[in-house]
Amino acid sequence: MSDTTDKLSHTYIEADKKLEDASSTAWSFTILGVIGFSVLILLWTGILPLELSTVTLASGTIGMGILFFVFIILGIRSFHERKMLVSIKAKEESNICHIRQWFQEHYSADAISNGVEEEDLSIDQLYFLRSENISRALAEAFPELEESFAEYMMELIYQMYFPD
Repeated sequence: MSDTTDKLSHTYIEADKKLEDASSTAWSFTILGVIGFSVLILLWTGILPLELSTVTLASGTIGMGILFFVFIILGIRSFHERKMLVSIKAKEESNICHIRQWFQEHYSADAISNGVEEEDLSIDQLYFLRSENISRALAEAFPELEESFAEYMMELIYQMYFPD
């Protein structure tokens, strides 16, 4: 696996974005499944007239019925996942608030910059110095943080102190 693929697969995804995805998936699949079953019922009752033989209609109904049933099952599973993500989102927001507050109490922008004269370094060098210092402080104070979440927090804290 290449470094780029490995880096992308470990990127932290906010619970809020996961919740949005689960919600749209749940609603989309459920609505498509219900509409699909409705169309099949309309076909069989003759309300939606199509010139199909009984064999074609039956085989199409079986195939499409299975597909629409799977859509509804996926929609229901996504609703259950969504319910779980609501509590995960609340916990994530609490963790972010706690970590940011702790960081503000213990570190200043000067401490993060490590007293280096900003004129002596390029913007990239300054970013790497600061981000390394933030990451180190987070790792020491919160060793239980998942690596991708720690990187996410490092970016949030960096933006909090150095919005430019």
